[in-house]
Amino acid sequence: MTDTGNFSGVVNRAAERAGAADPETGPAQARELLSQISGGSRQWTGQRLEDYLFCARILAGKSLDMTPFDTQLLSAANMLQGTVVEMDTGEGKTLVGALVAGAHALEGRRVHVLTVNDYLAGRDAQWMRPFYESLGVRTASVTTEATAAEKKKAYLADVVYVSVNELGFDVLRDRSCTGQDQAVLQPFDVGIVDEIDSVLVDEAVVPLVLAGRARTELQGVDVADFVRSLNPDADYAVEPDRRNVSLTDAGIGRAGARWPGVELYSAEGTPLFSSINVALHAEVLLQRDVDYIVRDGRAQIVSDSRGRVAHTQRWPDGLQAAVETKEGLVKTEQGEVLDQLLVRDLIKSFATVTGMSGTAVAVAEYLRTHYSLDAGRIPPHLPSIRRDLPERIYATAAHRDAAVVEAVLAAHAAGQPVLIGTHDVATSERFAAELATRDVQCQVLNARNDALEAGIIAQAGRKYAVTVSTQMAGRGTDILLGGKGADAAVHGEVAALGGLLVVIVGRFYSPRLDAQLRGRAGRQGDPGASVVYSSIEDPAANGQEVHGLELSSSLAGDADDAGLVTRAGVSRLLDRTQRLAEQERFTTQENSWKYNELIAYQRRVVLAERDRVLTDDDAALEPFEGAERLEGLRTALGGPEVARVCRAILLFQLDAHWSDHLALLSEQRAAIHLRALGRQNPLDEFRRETILAFEGFLDRAADSARESFDALDVADGAVDLDAAGLRRPSSTWTYVVNEDPFGSPSDAAVKWLLKKLGK
Repeated sequence: MTDTGNFSGVVNRAAERAGAADPETGPAQARELLSQISGGSRQWTGQRLEDYLFCARILAGKSLDMTPFDTQLLSAANMLQGTVVEMDTGEGKTLVGALVAGAHALEGRRVHVLTVNDYLAGRDAQWMRPFYESLGVRTASVTTEATAAEKKKAYLADVVYVSVNELGFDVLRDRSCTGQDQAVLQPFDVGIVDEIDSVLVDEAVVPLVLAGRARTELQGVDVADFVRSLNPDADYAVEPDRRNVSLTDAGIGRAGARWPGVELYSAEGTPLFSSINVALHAEVLLQRDVDYIVRDGRAQIVSDSRGRVAHTQRWPDGLQAAVETKEGLVKTEQGEVLDQLLVRDLIKSFATVTGMSGTAVAVAEYLRTHYSLDAGRIPPHLPSIRRDLPERIYATAAHRDAAVVEAVLAAHAAGQPVLIGTHDVATSERFAAELATRDVQCQVLNARNDALEAGIIAQAGRKYAVTVSTQMAGRGTDILLGGKGADAAVHGEVAALGGLLVVIVGRFYSPRLDAQLRGRAGRQGDPGASVVYSSIEDPAANGQEVHGLELSSSLAGDADDAGLVTRAGVSRLLDRTQRLAEQERFTTQENSWKYNELIAYQRRVVLAERDRVLTDDDAALEPFEGAERLEGLRTALGGPEVARVCRAILLFQLDAHWSDHLALLSEQRAAIHLRALGRQNPLDEFRRETILAFEGFLDRAADSARESFDALDVADGAVDLDAAGLRRPSSTWTYVVNEDPFGSPSDAAVKWLLKKLGK
């Protein structure tokens, strides 16, 4: 962990100078000083750093009526050196991001402030705009609803606020453009990432996908009825961590009877086996109002790290269709992947990356290893007096929930505001309904009403308020004691009641998510408290069988009449289980990166050729030189039009061949784990086959382009590209998919085969 105190002296001197400046002439003095230190150096150290922090403190106070704390200046100083900073919730990360972005913009660098959603991108750009204007810096925001023209204009600003996903999707769209004027992006330089651990760790291997209507109808096996007929007690087994489900011998037998003559574990049976496993995943593991909600006639995924609907997100086509079949919904149109981009690769495309989070230090080693980023903690503006109470562990979820309700009722009766943190929509609504029967009305913040989140959070600190929420990461709004706009007396009244009480219902998959919820209490020196209510039936406890820990339902015998487990050391076992589970997620991510590294390199080769064709008429005409039709078309159509037609043909074939290449690699990866049965390394085999599949790629695309060129129809002095089979997708869409949401169907096949073979 980096020592963030190295700049304390610089910060203290800048703060003292700003405090002594004349309120009337200070802003003008600051702007004059900025004109002297702007541009060129790219090094914010020593006297230059002190001068900037002095100016920023004065101008932020004047333009925003927000005078930065010394700790905020210290955060900015560290981030300007490339350090990722950990700041407690409520310590003012939004302003810190603006201080850092403004400094880089003054050097003439282009800055992207990457947020977790459109709402924060628009809000923060608007909120910080007066400060940027005082620096002479232009700012803008980009959201999903913006048109291409609006985006193109916005990306010209010095500082652009945009969500990580939307920026990635714009990269993908620019990669597929057929004219230079269609691109909206400017070159990347500085990236400032809000909630940086969520983006660089939790979502690093999430592929952002550009899809379009399939050129040919995809064929699949309808196995939904078969899966629904299976006996859960005999035909399939769910692993303890509920990350996989597979057919038992009895289930294999039933499949054999249903499809006689097909051996599921043979090469010919792999498509059927995969279809059965995908349908099983949808039917058994994906739960409505937990993993997704049904709204507006669609199955919408709920992000497990943010508790919101992932509006641009869908599962890979097979799993998405299986869920839609399960829910009786109209299936979305079949599509094919046109291109994809990992969040990790998007972030690595910036020359300079920094960011802030409330929980960055916990993954400092990870950030250093995978991104060469150092992380350090910034102390709070005022000492934290929040009380983190001992975890309460119950024998069953029912005992736990009953205890949570009683605790909330007791706090509510005293007037203390309560925030209940839950894992999913169903649980949040269940608690709200139960409390309503006890005459306690709750505000519910979950994926169904995330559009109302800012207003709900802003009032969650009022006396008697009870708020039930799913994950709070990236909500971007502080919980103020007494509620938004409360005066000192109201604030003091709620503080005297103990401040906000955060009740966490079951540990999350990462200790960082628990910490983010706890951090909602005790903001800026306010009183507050947090407590975790767990049960032996929680996923965090059930994972013990996977990790070999001795924690089981037998502990119920050590519980009192209310179900509270009294055995010492159980909480420490849960700590270990949680850490091991997170480490397993990290290992899965690293494995995914290894599979994608070669694909990313191959994409760069294709993009380099694509850019050459897009910008150079000679490159566009190159594959067609010598063709008899070329000279004839030049006489009918003219040289510039022929170049346009040839460019359109070649770009179409490059894109089509890349889409086919991705589809082939997806199929190979789905089956590559079977190589383990022959004592081969699946990763090595995948890389070998990926290299072989790519050999001659550009030549094959050029050959297809020549075939299309020969098939061109010219009528009335115009070329009909559609008639030559060069119709681009009539519609494109974007979505995010978990690369391996529950383990691939082939993983299940390998496990089953190894078990059958006694290995």
